[in-house]
Amino acid sequence: MGSDNDRRVLLAIVLSLGVYYLWVAFFAPPPPPAVAPEDPTTVAEAPADPPSDATPSIGTAPDVPARVVETVPERSESFGSQVWGGQVTSSEGVIRDITLHTVTAEPEVTTLWSWVAAKVKGEADGGWSPYVGGDAEKRLLTSSGAFGLAGAGALGGDGGYSLTRDGQAWVAKRTLPSGLSIEKRFAPGADPHTLAVSVTFRNGTGAAVDRLWIGVVDEMSGDAGRFVNAARPQAVVDGDMEHLMNLKDLAGEDDERFDGPVQWVGVGDRYFMNVLALSEPVPGEVVFDTMADGRSGAFFIDAASLPAGESRTYELTGFIGPKELGLLQSVGFGLEDSVEFGIFGFFSKVLLFLLKLFQKALVNWGLSIIGLTVLVKVIFFPLTQKAFVSSKKMSALQPMMKEMQEKYKDNKELQSVETMKLFKEHGVNPMGGCLPTFIQMPVWFALYGVMLNSVELYDSSFLYLKDLTAPDPYGVLPLAYVVLMVAQQRMMPTGNMDPTQQKVMKMIPLVFGFMMFGFPSGLVLYFSVNILLTIFQQWLINKTYKGPTPAAGAAT
Repeated sequence: MGSDNDRRVLLAIVLSLGVYYLWVAFFAPPPPPAVAPEDPTTVAEAPADPPSDATPSIGTAPDVPARVVETVPERSESFGSQVWGGQVTSSEGVIRDITLHTVTAEPEVTTLWSWVAAKVKGEADGGWSPYVGGDAEKRLLTSSGAFGLAGAGALGGDGGYSLTRDGQAWVAKRTLPSGLSIEKRFAPGADPHTLAVSVTFRNGTGAAVDRLWIGVVDEMSGDAGRFVNAARPQAVVDGDMEHLMNLKDLAGEDDERFDGPVQWVGVGDRYFMNVLALSEPVPGEVVFDTMADGRSGAFFIDAASLPAGESRTYELTGFIGPKELGLLQSVGFGLEDSVEFGIFGFFSKVLLFLLKLFQKALVNWGLSIIGLTVLVKVIFFPLTQKAFVSSKKMSALQPMMKEMQEKYKDNKELQSVETMKLFKEHGVNPMGGCLPTFIQMPVWFALYGVMLNSVELYDSSFLYLKDLTAPDPYGVLPLAYVVLMVAQQRMMPTGNMDPTQQKVMKMIPLVFGFMMFGFPSGLVLYFSVNILLTIFQQWLINKTYKGPTPAAGAAT
């Protein structure tokens, strides 16, 4: 009860969060390297024995005369809008090599400690450069990617298409040796970040065709996780946002499947995405898989077969751009679900709105983070003040409580009654130290979500930092945070702690400091400013509040 309990509760919370974020930040197993893709431009005449990925799954059918597939000349045409650009290709009849004209790529960041480690191992050439690049347009899909891949049966390459121009639109057509025809149409959308896409299947096979599918794929490699930004398959199915982090989950014959009405599928990272949204949810499944050529992606598979002699058209809206909430909500189709703020998403949206207001006034996102942190601290100042004062009162009463515990050590019930009388006499709430902390936790987690997942902070600079979404390569902010944590601990009374608690408390700055070296620098800036304000508030209370002065013998 009292300050010891407060410390134990807070200590349990801090250690739990520390262990969790330590795991997700540094010890999650890395995915395997991607397999080099096959050359996607070598589709010409159909082979005598077509591969399984080009042959739809069909039922028993009468003999269908063999069809001759004409040689498709290699062709690539520019396509896009004022905000993005790509290439429509006859190889697979897709859009690839997509870049954003309005956004530059984040610089490649090399932290000082990782460079030193590489230098010691003999793996680093030349001097240390914390930031490299960052001048080219942001690339959302590589030249090996495929936006609008389509087929039937097994997932795989899409073959060669003939390309024709229809006004501002491009039309890609292909007929498989089995008789199944696929026609894709890519046209500019109502918004510069969107395009109107239609995919039509015509079944000339003489039997029903199963598993019509449409997807988006790209080469993927490296790590991905909460603090490592990398493109991965994403989708919304049955109203839930699904995404893949670890490519190892798709190794060999493994894949990930999700059943239910499908809204959209695509490839994206924490801040940007290329997705195809159905005009309305369609029953089926979403599959995250790695194809034989090494490319990984997300696929929508229709649950309904296509009868012989019939055709089916899927009207889709393509979205290519940033995961900016206002933009995604204006486009619709549940695209805003791709911004994952967590269970405290409502508070995150409010805080993001406030952050944008600060940015308009202060121009710089780093200053905006500081402004928002100060505002939140001011709002919760009375609650924090109450928690600190309660802790001071409890510390002042500790000698009397220990005396009472010794006096009534054989009567626990009377000990509790007398302790509560002591609290009431001096106006102390035994939960006063913990309750304000629990009330503030949703806002803390919401702020954490905003700092980690807001595209607004992407490629933003502050002082010596060139990208607030990347770690601080110099380690200045993480070191400052450790120093501030140690300073805060020195201001807290520890006389009532047992030796084990004191040792654990001394380890907390080291654990959190280690974590901060891998956090985005914008997030560390928020934590550092927050703890600096907390130290100031604690100093102010220590300076002005003297605590209760109970009369002698009050505990007897």
